[in-house]
Amino acid sequence: SARRDDGREAPLYQQIAWGKQITARNATPEAILALFANDGHRFSARNVATTAHRVGKFGGHRFRSDRRLQPLALACGRRIVDFNAMELANVAWGFAKMEFIDRRLFGAIAVETPRRVRDFNPQEMAN
Repeated sequence: SARRDDGREAPLYQQIAWGKQITARNATPEAILALFANDGHRFSARNVATTAHRVGKFGGHRFRSDRRLQPLALACGRRIVDFNAMELANVAWGFAKMEFIDRRLFGAIAVETPRRVRDFNPQEMAN
């Protein structure tokens, strides 16, 4: 489950398979959150960020009180220094879209963003 954090990411081929599941055209926010609950503890930083973005994009505020968001927010907070500029923007956008306010996560994003500002391209700044 996402609550376990053994610190070991799954191999690249598994990350790619999960990434395809997360971004599949027919992937629902419920299915994405279920995948995260089962395997999120082994997700790469990219898959953690993509999970937040996709749930925000397709679920929006319907998920703001979903108890599955807290482990996702914790995972994002733990991986904050591993995110590239786009992933950082996607996490912030996804949680904002879900209207799920986690002070620790947004605090970590606020601290990390100025460190990365030179890494952002104009599209990422717009996000």
